[in-house]
Formats: sequence, C-alpha cells, structure tokens
Amino acid sequence: MITENTSNMFTYTTLSEYLVIALPYAEINEEVKKFKKEFFMKYGSYSGQNSCAHIRLVSFFQPEEREDRILRATQDVLDEVKGFEVFLNGFGFNGMDKSVFLDVLNKQSLLDVYHQLRLRLFKELISLAFLNKHYQPAMNIARDLNAFQFMEAVRDYEHTPYTNNFRITRLHILKRKAPFNTWESLTTLPFAKSEGELLGLN
Repeated sequence: MITENTSNMFTYTTLSEYLVIALPYAEINEEVKKFKKEFFMKYGSYSGQNSCAHIRLVSFFQPEEREDRILRATQDVLDEVKGFEVFLNGFGFNGMDKSVFLDVLNKQSLLDVYHQLRLRLFKELISLAFLNKHYQPAMNIARDLNAFQFMEAVRDYEHTPYTNNFRITRLHILKRKAPFNTWESLTTLPFAKSEGELLGLN
C-alpha cells in the first residue's frame, strides 16, 4: 500500500545545473577573448569559443528547491577562506579531452577551496558529482577539439609565453535549466575579508 508520505518519494522536480566559477580581471578576460578569436581563425569552430575567461570549480545538478541550501553551504565554506592571488603561467594541454588552457602556477589555494566545497556540498546535498577528487584548476581556452585542431594548437602554442595574475575575493554561481544551453548569473558570494581588506588597504 502506497501512503501519501511514501508516494512523495517518487515525486520528480525540475533539475537545474549549477556552476561555481572564479572570474579574472577584465584585462585578462580580454586577452582570453583574443586567444579564442585566434583559435577560431586558425582552426575553425570549437567548444567553448564564446565563453568568458573563468576558472571552473564545481558543477552539479540539483532540484531548484534546494537552491537556498546550495548558496548557504557555499557561503559557509567561503566564510573561512581569505582572498588570494592566482598566477597564470603559459599554455597547457590535455590530450584526454583535447583541451587547451592557461595553466595555473599556484594551484594549491584553488585546490583547497575546491575540496572544501565538494565535501561541504556532498554533506548537504549527497550528489555523486561531489565525490570526484580529481580536479586541476585551469583557465580553459578551448575544449573538445578534434585531433587535427589539437595537434595544430599544441604546435602553435606549446612555447608561447603568457603570464598574468589576479586576486580572487569572491566566487560566482551560475545556473541553467533544461535544455541546458544558456548559463545565467545567479549570485556572487564573497570570501572572508582579510585584515587589510577590513582596513581598506587591499
């Protein structure tokens, strides 16, 4: 016999996809847009060609009614994190997914935030997406290239120098609904302020 309470277990709600990212300064975004345009001119269309410069941390699907819990859990983590510098250093390449990215020199700070987020969100929401321990921070230029595009990109950019840095003091939460084509900005969540920031020195 199915009671009212047990039947609620089988109620399906609309899932939304959530994405947590860090954004660089406008100057770096413009430089990344230039690289993406160069890629398009040289190699043709590719996945990610229209996205802004960003460093992805976590993405996952959850019912919309859990949105407040997602934001609260994420802010709980960031309340314990001080802002930090991210140093970009040269181009990197991943042959598994045929992607090209700007490499992050000091990965540990981003790795720490990632692992704190995934553990806190798993505890709050229990999603298998948060069990992935394998994460390497990077600023993607292109992904899912075909074999020819990837081979040409490695040849052209393997020794191309690039250095820049920016400070992260907040994370941005994006959201998209089915059919999951377009991301919309949901909110921005700040890190804890350092003593210097509280005094207006940073």
